[in-house]
Amino acid sequence: MRLKILTLVIACAVLVPLLQGQSAPGDEIRFASQSYVPDENGTIRVQSTNVDLNVVVRDEKGRPVSGLTKEDFQIFDQGKKQNISAFNVEYAHAPNVKTSGRAEVQHAVPPPVPPRYLAMYFDDTNMSVGDLAFARKAAIGFVNKNMEETDRGGVFTSSTTVTQQFTSNKQEIIATLGKLQSHQQSAMFGSTACPKITPYEAFQINATFDSHSDVFDAAVQESVQCHCQGANDMDTRASCTSEMARMVQTQAATVLSLSEQFAQDSLGVLGDVIRYLGKMPGRRMLIMTSSGFFSRTEKVQHTQDKMIDSALRAGIVINTMDAKALAAEWLGGNPADGNPNLATADAPNRSFNSIQQQVENDDREVSSDSMSVLASATGGKFFHNSNDLGSGLVEIAAMPDVSYSLAFSPEDVKENGMYHTLRVKIPGHQDISISARPGYFARSNEKNSPGAKFQKLNKEVMTANNITEIPADITTQSSVLATGESALKVAVHVNARNLAFKKENNARAERVIFITALFDQQGHFLAGTEGVMELNLRDATFAQISKDGIEARATLQAPPGTYRLREVVQDVVGGKLGASSRTVEIR
Repeated sequence: MRLKILTLVIACAVLVPLLQGQSAPGDEIRFASQSYVPDENGTIRVQSTNVDLNVVVRDEKGRPVSGLTKEDFQIFDQGKKQNISAFNVEYAHAPNVKTSGRAEVQHAVPPPVPPRYLAMYFDDTNMSVGDLAFARKAAIGFVNKNMEETDRGGVFTSSTTVTQQFTSNKQEIIATLGKLQSHQQSAMFGSTACPKITPYEAFQINATFDSHSDVFDAAVQESVQCHCQGANDMDTRASCTSEMARMVQTQAATVLSLSEQFAQDSLGVLGDVIRYLGKMPGRRMLIMTSSGFFSRTEKVQHTQDKMIDSALRAGIVINTMDAKALAAEWLGGNPADGNPNLATADAPNRSFNSIQQQVENDDREVSSDSMSVLASATGGKFFHNSNDLGSGLVEIAAMPDVSYSLAFSPEDVKENGMYHTLRVKIPGHQDISISARPGYFARSNEKNSPGAKFQKLNKEVMTANNITEIPADITTQSSVLATGESALKVAVHVNARNLAFKKENNARAERVIFITALFDQQGHFLAGTEGVMELNLRDATFAQISKDGIEARATLQAPPGTYRLREVVQDVVGGKLGASSRTVEIR
């Protein structure tokens, strides 16, 4: 008997080594993934792009505006007006419907309101002990006083250490909330290190890698004050300063790489929750509570856009709450960061201290960017700059009385992976605010495999032959997702010396395709993922990749059981293949 099709978790990632403490620039290594379905009988795969938007329109008092029609809306993609292909009005509560009788007009009994599935997602890997304590208290109060009898609540965490699947039992939810603890990762940035470099500061230093900036100079000056105290003569001090400049660059690259990974991890688990919530038969709302993370790199923004797209397609509103609330700045530095660095006490360095203080303030602000975008893009609310988290949770958990679901197919969009800015307008309506998706990333031709070579690749996926032209080390691990579902994690490591790079614009170029497929014991295809890695490596990166290799990861969600895992890797430049099968067990 054939098993039903399994759910694929698009949680693919590419792991590459750090280059002397630095992450490879985004233009050197790119990775894109999508679900894989094998072609049959020479079927041509056709891809289409459809952009969904959930729009909430509010008047000057913040009340949702109802009664709008498709003709009231205009959508602009990069400033170009688009044709709206789909339109629907969605109500939080079933409206009264009037029916005509012979003698009078009477109100029909409205249909019962479907249950609301409320997923509470706590980003505990990006929340301090204090922030999480206040957020936990607010959530417990909300469940006790404001959760309706028809609601189904679930608790999920970015650390995956605490999970409560959907239930109407308030006591079970409260007991689960009581188990929440901080698993903050930001301590890995080295809060007591000198210099102390925040993710935003690291981003600015990395952006001006080939030139000096005030931020870079301030970090070097702080480092000199900490580490060059014994350098008294001019030559020794100059040598130490040069060494500190290199150290700052290396530390900034490391901090930026770590912050990017933290953000990717948090958004990846959020994707699992979105997929799981999307299965629920009713109204769906997700509340994300976090102290924020840095999200301005291209990789993070791509992942963020995927989360928005998944939520919109599943009809999920994402509301977000900033657990940092209002925080006073510590004079002389936060005591939790240890003793002030030497530079803080030196009058000649006040200008540098001022720059550093401003950067830290900016870092605090931009850490909330992702929460703001996730909420506004899905028609939700972003609660921030307030210490009253309890009232804030009640406010954002209230569903808007009416929202509008729109969609369009972009015209003449190049498959270049570029970000497209969206704008929704409602001409003729004054004093209104519009919450809608701010933009999307166009499809990338990196996902489009060469026809003839892909046919060969597709054929090998469906066989059981072992091919060793490109040996690959594969490791698997049975795990449990943040949603409580069982899953299989797959890591594929390839020795780069087996790849046929070609010289192209002073770089070495290659494209590697990874297909991970799952079959049942009878050989029926169940699910798969296709990842495409684009490599355009400069000399330093190529040398490191040649030494350490490349690695891609994927996660397949499936019920417990025994399966056959098929992994096929293709070197597009050289045309070589690697293929292997193994029996795997998901517990």
